[in-house]
Amino acid sequence: MVTANRRNLARRAVHCFLSQTYENKELVIIDDGEEDYAPILSEIPSHQINYIKLEKEPDFVLGKLRNKSLDMASGDYLVQWDDDDWYSDDRIEIQAGLLDHGYDACCLSSALMHLDTEEFMNHPYVGILPDGIPGTIMHRKDDTIRYPETKRAEDTVYLKEWMKRRYLKIDHSYNYLFLRAFHGNNTWEQEHFQRRIRNSPVSLIQFIWHSKIRKNLFNHPRFRLSEKAERAFQRYLSISRELDLF
Repeated sequence: MVTANRRNLARRAVHCFLSQTYENKELVIIDDGEEDYAPILSEIPSHQINYIKLEKEPDFVLGKLRNKSLDMASGDYLVQWDDDDWYSDDRIEIQAGLLDHGYDACCLSSALMHLDTEEFMNHPYVGILPDGIPGTIMHRKDDTIRYPETKRAEDTVYLKEWMKRRYLKIDHSYNYLFLRAFHGNNTWEQEHFQRRIRNSPVSLIQFIWHSKIRKNLFNHPRFRLSEKAERAFQRYLSISRELDLF
């Protein structure tokens, strides 16, 4: 987990880590901000936390910091754990089980998405990318594959490198394992999140039909959640409100 001055948001990611059903876990945190994270890390057992505090440097772009986290991780399997997203309790267990079967890397075909805005607050949707969702990657430890040292889109490039190995894109029924949250201080702007509603020819036609003609965007198929996804969203809402993130 790479973070800086987002202690309040990171509480949710830490909560999700502590809730994971997979017990053999370690949270590696690379922090180049000024906030004191000690209050939100106190419940993590000492053998499950590796917290690295860095002095801010001009060249500390996101990709470079992610590479530092790869270097500091001690496990055989590594998973990206962004500080502002939500993770189902069984995410690590399910993805680690797939790597146990011989894959080098895996990620989700789709994930839940939520915008913390008045219009979208009660309307999560499913985001899909052709190669899989980069932020959901879990892979074997391999020092030869590195993130590009860029400010953003680094995980997309990183995923493409892993796709050259034994790579599994997990089917859409597992999109409940991860929710990407827009809160207004993300690396990407809101429009980037909303493009996931119309990022294929079919979904674009559906977007035009429901938003422009029928005047109800929320009837778009991307807003139809499975029972597991709906339960996951309600869990995300509950935790986020409990932590006063909305």
